[in-house]
Amino acid sequence: MFIPIDWQTQAKVLRDCVLMAWVVGVVNFAYLGGGLNRLLGIRPREPLGLLGILFSPFLHRNAAHLIANTLPFAILGWLVLLQGLDDFYAISVAILLVSGLGTWIFGRAAIHLGASGLIFGYLGYLIARGYLEVTLMTLGLAFLVMLLYGDQFWSIMPGADDTTMSWEGHLFGFLGGVLAASNPGFLDQIGVFLARL
Repeated sequence: MFIPIDWQTQAKVLRDCVLMAWVVGVVNFAYLGGGLNRLLGIRPREPLGLLGILFSPFLHRNAAHLIANTLPFAILGWLVLLQGLDDFYAISVAILLVSGLGTWIFGRAAIHLGASGLIFGYLGYLIARGYLEVTLMTLGLAFLVMLLYGDQFWSIMPGADDTTMSWEGHLFGFLGGVLAASNPGFLDQIGVFLARL
């Protein structure tokens, strides 16, 4: 359902998301020695690792990792927010579920964390919308996203050189975004669930 929101509301939603990640990051780094990463990151095929589906987007390896995810999240999150506030939450939850479950089922034995899965999900969503629902706005957003972040697609490939990067989270996040764009019924179900919370 498209409910347009003003830019002040968009800014507040993004600010609150970024602030939450930074507060968790500061507490985790400064006071807990990264302990939340070990407890709440996605650990593939371990039952406790399922908690990471909800919590890992707020956890990062270090301050540099958090900084690297902040700007892309804010930019791409804002572009997704142009779809409307309710859709933003449903799209984000859909991406987190697909990214998290895909990483938990198929990921390497490691602790996977960070907002990259969500960021790549926003990429997938915006690009797929430009392909599936051809309007001047969706095509423009897809072009902008490709211009800004097209060089990052190498990191969704298995065996990406950086072993500290979760290509699995990137890949399944991207697929989650494509699923969200191509299956409005799935988004509607998530929206109904969120409305009941």
